Amino acid sequence: MEKLFKKEFLKSESGAAAIEAVFVVPFICVLYFGAQDLISLIAYNKQMTDVSDAVSDSVAQYKDTIIRSDVTDIENVIKLVMLPAQVSSVQVDIYDYYLKNAAVTKRWSTTSPGGTTCLAPDTSKFSTLMSPGNDVIVAVTCMTYTPWVATFFGSNLLGATSFNLSQSVAA
Repeated sequence: MEKLFKKEFLKSESGAAAIEAVFVVPFICVLYFGAQDLISLIAYNKQMTDVSDAVSDSVAQYKDTIIRSDVTDIENVIKLVMLPAQVSSVQVDIYDYYLKNAAVTKRWSTTSPGGTTCLAPDTSKFSTLMSPGNDVIVAVTCMTYTPWVATFFGSNLLGATSFNLSQSVAA
């Protein structure tokens, strides 16, 4: 029976299987790589939140003045948390805000080297989080993400091939 089936299948000239494969295989490939992109996007988003959380919490732990070398040491956390992403595409901006005459005022800010320029956080609702004498430290993490599917199909078919991700955490 197997020999008969193999012989008839190999002698068949209808090409139905080839035609079906032409329609199904590209769809399966796009579905597979699209799922990979979605999983990578979710993972990077989680890692960026973790970086913002670790950096803002570490800076907020300082009770006295923080110096540049301390901030540089804290920024080294980026390399550890963002693995296996390329750290050169990640930027962390750190802001220190305080309440002065019922207005939120920026005391200082710093930017880590590399990556995409981050937007400053919206401080319109910070006054509800703050009390006089207490600062709020905000870490904003951004990176440029390029999906595999966009790289594979090119920008002509899908529009932009990359976009910016951003996460902010206040401590």
